[in-house]
Amino acid sequence: MASAKEGKLALIIFAVAIFFSYAHPYHIHPYRTFYHDLIICLGLLGAMAFFVVRPASVSPSESASAISPASASKAAVRLRFPALLALPGGIILLILLQVALGMITPASFVALPILYLLLFALAIVFGSSLALEQSRLDMAVSAIALASLLAASVSLVFQHIQILGLDATPFVMYIAKDPHIAMRPYANVAQPNQLALLYFFALAGLWHFYRTRIFSGFSSAAIAALLLWGAVLTQSRIGWILVPLFFAYTASKLGTSKRKGTPIIIAMLALVILYAVLTFCLPQISQAIGFSGGSVADHVGGRSERTGLWQTAWQLAAQHPWLGVGWFGFGPGQVSVGADFTSSTYAEHAHNLPLNLAAELGWPATILIMGGLCWWFYQTCIRTEKSPGKGAALQFCTLSLFAVGVHSMVEFPLWYAFVLLPVGVLMGMVHQLRWPTAGTVVRPGIVLSGFVIGCVLMAAITLDYQRVVTGFKSIRDVSSGFESKEKFLQKPAFTLFPQFFEYFKLTRIKPREGMSAEEINYMETWAPRFGFVHILNIEAEVYALNGQPKKATRTLLTLQRLHPIPYPEYYDYWKAKGKEDPRYQTVFETMPARDAP
Repeated sequence: MASAKEGKLALIIFAVAIFFSYAHPYHIHPYRTFYHDLIICLGLLGAMAFFVVRPASVSPSESASAISPASASKAAVRLRFPALLALPGGIILLILLQVALGMITPASFVALPILYLLLFALAIVFGSSLALEQSRLDMAVSAIALASLLAASVSLVFQHIQILGLDATPFVMYIAKDPHIAMRPYANVAQPNQLALLYFFALAGLWHFYRTRIFSGFSSAAIAALLLWGAVLTQSRIGWILVPLFFAYTASKLGTSKRKGTPIIIAMLALVILYAVLTFCLPQISQAIGFSGGSVADHVGGRSERTGLWQTAWQLAAQHPWLGVGWFGFGPGQVSVGADFTSSTYAEHAHNLPLNLAAELGWPATILIMGGLCWWFYQTCIRTEKSPGKGAALQFCTLSLFAVGVHSMVEFPLWYAFVLLPVGVLMGMVHQLRWPTAGTVVRPGIVLSGFVIGCVLMAAITLDYQRVVTGFKSIRDVSSGFESKEKFLQKPAFTLFPQFFEYFKLTRIKPREGMSAEEINYMETWAPRFGFVHILNIEAEVYALNGQPKKATRTLLTLQRLHPIPYPEYYDYWKAKGKEDPRYQTVFETMPARDAP
């Protein structure tokens, strides 16, 4: 087992990775969270390596360089491999079955999802192994809680820099102020709902520090008020559920705390009221500060794009009930049925975990996964009498899982490694608390070999991704009037991102009369993978110019349903083209109205 010093170093590495996965400002198209995910993946690998790098017999004062790889590999370390590993393992097997049945092509599509699931499994093992000893469990919870709290605190500062309209690039993402558009400052997370989730992770950490008497009641209340203000600024509706849920849960746990009494309940209730007041008064407060903030009425009475996404997911699951449409198939599936629903928005996820799983994996797997998770959560986090003496640590984990669970009903946070992997560590911890074992003896050399392989893979994937980034830069150069470098747009012999090189090819297709059946089939194969407005328009033009007006009509109806905001621009385009070409006019006459809802 690692010494106390190595245990701390492992946790420091992981905590620092959590912090920077939220705090660093670089979002590179097309996977804008690629480097956020890369940081946490490397952090997990590094933490796991440090966790096993020295045997317990080694003094913490000894230098790491004094330990030879041979002696390290011979020493034994205990790791926990819980039954919870059946979750990522089962999903991986189901994805491989979909590949074998030809439901996912090319097969390289599944490389990254499987890698994420394997890292999720590693996170579960890491968390379970940390919880083998009480002292290390307490350190782990404190480290993760502190990382979340610091990341949220820095993000709150970044939000106010954005509100003030200050240009603090490259350290803080810049948001241009517009008095006519409601601003949702997102710090460096770049997505307000994800930032709101971070604030609730931080609130869970704050509760942990209060319970362990690190923070006083007054300082805890003051920090909580600031975090709630940050959550209000995101204008995320998950807070409408999580704030009362956090209050109910923490209030119910005061009986297990040494800090009891009415004043605590009053202070917590005051924070709930403060959140409600700030939420309702945000338009007035934001106007006084100098930016525009959305109102509760806007959020409640506005068009719900998620409703359309959920209807689509339900329809896809109904059409493919047993195995779904295939992993990462929601986006193409939405393009295929989007014309059958009211206007929504194009997305690659259903913004609801159960429905997304049902659409992509089928109902049997979804019922098994969600039913199993609910039972597991009840056993580990609700039946606390089964984990006596672990109150503060268990409550932090429970609050964090509450937060990500609620968020998963309206978004897809678990598709991001910087959320998935810390959650995996927490799940591993609470699993070990509920079903404690002594662990399994493993030689460190195996883990260290995995660390080296993992780092090499991360480097290779990063280089592969940079080729995609370079390709998108080349396309932007063309749109800006510069010459494109064709070599950057050509698909390499092997890549984990083949879809983007097909996208580059799609964007260069010029619709014309007399296109071959092979060319049209290529368009029909890849266009649904990219249901962007310009791709759908190109597909419609190909149909119109090649004697398939009915397909062109449906494609444009899909365009209007998935992209209602830019649709008028394309309506005008087809109207103008119809005056020049009767084939365009035939399709134009069947298009939805310019102002169609």
